[in-house]
Amino acid sequence: MSLAWPDIVKAHEPVSQEEVRLTVKRQPAIPNLLLALVLSACANSPTSSSPEDVPDTEVPPGLTNLLRFDGVDDRVTVPYDASFPTEVFTIAAEIKLTQPAGRAAVIARGEDDNSFNLSWQLYVTPSGNLEVMLEDSRESNFCYPLNNCAPRGSCTFGDLSVADDAWHHVAASRTGDGTLTLYIDGESRATCTGTGVPSSNNFQAMSIGSTFGTIGPPPGGVEPPTWFFPGLIDDPAVWNVALTPAQIADAASLGVDEQSAGLVGYWNFDEGAGQDVMDLSPAGNDGFRGANAAPDSADPTWEAEEGT
Repeated sequence: MSLAWPDIVKAHEPVSQEEVRLTVKRQPAIPNLLLALVLSACANSPTSSSPEDVPDTEVPPGLTNLLRFDGVDDRVTVPYDASFPTEVFTIAAEIKLTQPAGRAAVIARGEDDNSFNLSWQLYVTPSGNLEVMLEDSRESNFCYPLNNCAPRGSCTFGDLSVADDAWHHVAASRTGDGTLTLYIDGESRATCTGTGVPSSNNFQAMSIGSTFGTIGPPPGGVEPPTWFFPGLIDDPAVWNVALTPAQIADAASLGVDEQSAGLVGYWNFDEGAGQDVMDLSPAGNDGFRGANAAPDSADPTWEAEEGT
């Protein structure tokens, strides 16, 4: 159907530039000035947009993406990399959970399938307290700050409860001289000296929301994941240095500095969709939801909440 020129220029019916060009081709010659005015009006129409106008659909304004773990089999898997720290480290994350039925791992370097050595893991106990387990090359497990596994060193500590259905920033660091410190919301809550030395004979994947391997090798020598986390986790991060109390306080209040010294893993979970969990640190230790790179039942669920 052929359109008359007045039908194109309607005040409340914006059209695209392409529509105008196609219509003009079918019309008698039009003064260049009038054509320029029409095209300009189309370019300024509310229907036109530039890349800057397109809203970010993955992270709604005022919200942040994070992951919900079901406490049954959900986890994030980060394939082993030589940058994973052993003796000297800092681990941190934002967590929200109620009192778990059993131990609930936040971040872990679980037991290796061959050596049966766990390096370290940060977890919440069934009583709702923050705790760290270290394992040395002789398969001795050390649990701090209660020091109630294989005892070694000494600890002083205060309130370590975090399972109150509120967001908490949790962190743990270990220095080269064996001093282990646990932090909640940027404050030091426990200090242990003379701690066990984490085993470096470990080539296990790093896990978030679970730990690979139980204490001691199971039949068949395969270390299954265990200690599943029942709740929300956001912004987990790992450094191969022991951050200072001031640096951990900054991470708790301001967030992780992607260029901070020693950062070898920082997953902010802002993807909001898909399997990949991207590492924003220089180390590039990307991970994925679940047990495999393809979707499976162990995938934690993407959620969005107000910024933590």
